[in-house]
Amino acid sequence: MNWKKAAAILLGCALAGAVLVGCGGQPVSQKDTNQDGKNLVKVGLLTRQNLSEDKLNALLKEKGSSDQAMLFTYYDNLSAMQMGLESGKIESMRIYKSVAKYLTERNNNMAVKDVADKPMDEFCFGVRKEDDKLKADLDRVIADMKADGTLDKLAKEYITDLKPGAEPPAVTLPFQPGDVPLRIAVTGDLPPLDLVKADGSAAGFNTAILAEIGKRLKCSIEVVQVASGGRAATLTSKKADVVFWTVVPLEKKTNNEAVGIKGLFMPRDADVPDGMALTESYFKDEVVDVVKK
Repeated sequence: MNWKKAAAILLGCALAGAVLVGCGGQPVSQKDTNQDGKNLVKVGLLTRQNLSEDKLNALLKEKGSSDQAMLFTYYDNLSAMQMGLESGKIESMRIYKSVAKYLTERNNNMAVKDVADKPMDEFCFGVRKEDDKLKADLDRVIADMKADGTLDKLAKEYITDLKPGAEPPAVTLPFQPGDVPLRIAVTGDLPPLDLVKADGSAAGFNTAILAEIGKRLKCSIEVVQVASGGRAATLTSKKADVVFWTVVPLEKKTNNEAVGIKGLFMPRDADVPDGMALTESYFKDEVVDVVKK
């Protein structure tokens, strides 16, 4: 893949996203209320794979509690969501703690705020259900990387020990001319997990994992860059073999239910599209809010 071209596309999306994606509503300089008279908190969220914005907000209305009501607005990229926060169209961005740390180290006007109950998400690969062998291969490699400490080592290098303000190093993905590559759909828009650097090179924790998986499976890796909301369609249309990343709430309850948002219980697989199977998880991270100081 031409990463310089990808970076240019990403930049264009960042500039256009605030206009085209998730920009509805009025600035939140004054508190809005819903029909029940509760304070309405407007929250930005990266577009989900299967759970639509309307369905999520309907679930919140049905199951939500407390004296506040949340209204989620989807954004297809992180830059557009930041613009929504800065312009006052949302009051917070709901994102992962590692990403929040990356953002707030680069913007002194932002702060991290814990979400009640401190929900956690698990990161997995998504594959087509019929690709049993591929799922088994990925599960085996993930298990091996957990057992030999490789996943912990990569998380330490690319996330935990990353110096404040520093960028994750670029990662060379394995590729042999003539190979049929394993095509991986990524957003490149979730630093330091996924990142396309200014020079167009791929970097970040997930990219380092991909490189290691390619080595262990002895296959070439080709990255297909997609918007957050386009991951599932890229898989079902067979433009990619794997979606990387996809997330599910860390289970805290029985009966296949998990806490994903304060006061909201939903099936663990609510955001997993039909026809997609998930691998074992390779990483988990706490869900937090990023707000303006």
